[in-house]
Amino acid sequence: MELQQNEAYADDTPLTQVFGDSARVKILAAMVSEAEHDLNVTDIAELAGVARSTVYDHLEELQALHLVVKTREVGGGPMYQINNDSEIVKRITEIEGLALAQLLED
Repeated sequence: MELQQNEAYADDTPLTQVFGDSARVKILAAMVSEAEHDLNVTDIAELAGVARSTVYDHLEELQALHLVVKTREVGGGPMYQINNDSEIVKRITEIEGLALAQLLED
């Protein structure tokens, strides 16, 4: 996906098309897009198009829901990854694929 300057990845994804553009949806969309990588808060914020403080505001609850896991620390900063083992994340990924297919049909 080619981004315009000042456009975050999560600004126009199938998940934000379906669930709206709340910060939490944007964070999840960003993390699903990088499902095989762990990310620091700055990376998540940039991909989601939200402030770092907003990411911090949501991380604890996303971890409590087992949607996001803390993987390690790099230079004293925590790294996070979408929890690919979570049934909810699997369903979110399925919905993203279905929504993308539907959007491409229209």
